[in-house]
Amino acid sequence: MKYETLFIMVRVAVHADHTSIAEIVNEVETQSKLSLTDTANVNILETEIFLSRVRNIKNIIHGKR
Repeated sequence: MKYETLFIMVRVAVHADHTSIAEIVNEVETQSKLSLTDTANVNILETEIFLSRVRNIKNIIHGKR
């Protein structure tokens, strides 16, 4: 079997009780799970979030209001 590293980008739409996008991103990165399952010919060994990006930068609240 050949070992390879695949980079998969996903889009996640969320509804959250947080007021800050930074809090949402932090919670998703630290507490949620990304699930990929094995297939007949591919065994998933590990998944990891490499990058979190916000589509609309205007949604980021800098400092406290």
